[in-house]
Amino acid sequence: MKWSKSNSARPASQAGRFYPAGPRELRREVERAIDAAPSVESENPPIGFVSPHAGYTFSGGTAGHVYRQLRDLSPQTAFVFAPSHHSFFPLASIWDGPAYSTPLGDYPIDGAVVAGLKERLPGLGCEREAERQEHSLEVQIPFLQVACPEASLVPLLIGDQSKGNIRKVVEAITALCAETAGMERGKIAFVASSDAYHGESLDRRRQSDARLAEAVKKMDVEAFYEETDSRRAMACGAGPIAAAMLLSQRLGATQATILGQATSADAMPYRAGSYVVGYLAAMFS
Repeated sequence: MKWSKSNSARPASQAGRFYPAGPRELRREVERAIDAAPSVESENPPIGFVSPHAGYTFSGGTAGHVYRQLRDLSPQTAFVFAPSHHSFFPLASIWDGPAYSTPLGDYPIDGAVVAGLKERLPGLGCEREAERQEHSLEVQIPFLQVACPEASLVPLLIGDQSKGNIRKVVEAITALCAETAGMERGKIAFVASSDAYHGESLDRRRQSDARLAEAVKKMDVEAFYEETDSRRAMACGAGPIAAAMLLSQRLGATQATILGQATSADAMPYRAGSYVVGYLAAMFS
């Protein structure tokens, strides 16, 4: 049986797991995370972001740092780049319906932008089984619904995180931005969905996440890939981060700011040898 009919809204498969299933509780939790984060000033309007994608109990506070800045920015179009944890496929997957559904309602997909991307990326389609299993993109949507209720969504689930594939996607979006009215800086935002360290050592987590933050701050994509490819710095969404970094640079960003860092051990008592995940919030401006 098919998970969802073609051309319909993508169902909320992670409600009640990664975030609350009740709309009032969900809105309260998201608003609390956003309101608790400071507004960060930058010389130029921010355009790119890195946001974690774990359960809200663990990473919601870190994500709140990102969406506080997005609430201030109020973009018209939000691109979300998220890694596929369960399936490998070329290019990316983009949902073939009109919206992403969450307990907060439907968040509209920008059909015109999606059509433009498909023209520039032959073969770009919807990997429905990968979409069905994946949480990394979905968990960003309630935050967008609260922070940017008037925006439309361009959801890209990345199956191939290699440098070559990310470059193809980036080139297509760069061309689309250059040729489309309303796709300039200040009106669009790029959100990379990624967690940081995964493992069983708090000391290793500190080292890895410090290296990841430093690599992001440098805004050097080649050096960033050297760190993540070698596993000196871990990021399950290295490709999405690279995409957001490159696109932000293409539209004039010159500075990266680390907005916040945390770990799952902050929310749950840690015992030696327990599994721990690191979280990072960052902004390109």
